[in-house]
Amino acid sequence: MSHNCQAIVFTCMDFRFHSDIRDFLVSLGLKDEYDLVSLAGVTKGLAEDDALSKELILKQIEISKKLHSISEVYLIHHMDCGAYGGHQAFDSLEEEKSKQLTDLSTAKKIINEKFPAMEVKKILARVESRDEKNEIDFELIN
Repeated sequence: MSHNCQAIVFTCMDFRFHSDIRDFLVSLGLKDEYDLVSLAGVTKGLAEDDALSKELILKQIEISKKLHSISEVYLIHHMDCGAYGGHQAFDSLEEEKSKQLTDLSTAKKIINEKFPAMEVKKILARVESRDEKNEIDFELIN
């Protein structure tokens, strides 16, 4: 019996984002079409050349590809990530965003070196306060 899906999704383990990430993925047409991996800091360790993180992330992609014939990898980072030290670890939101974008790009490059045919999509999530409640905005990064 074959059971395939479209993608593997790497996201932070931060509980504040789970429901919104699920809804975002459904809005992309990925309902029940992805394997999910949640790690603190998502691909921070991979981007920072941590051997254990690299082995773990690349192995999960390899397994998902072998078992479920995936063709896409989604990397979903978020602002104010505790693994990065949160907002307070940066001098500005621009500096924080720049670090996130750099790490996403580095992770994509490493993944594509091992899996050149794999489409890697980078996404940055932000908490936005609207009408006295928090909402999550997702930005697809090119």
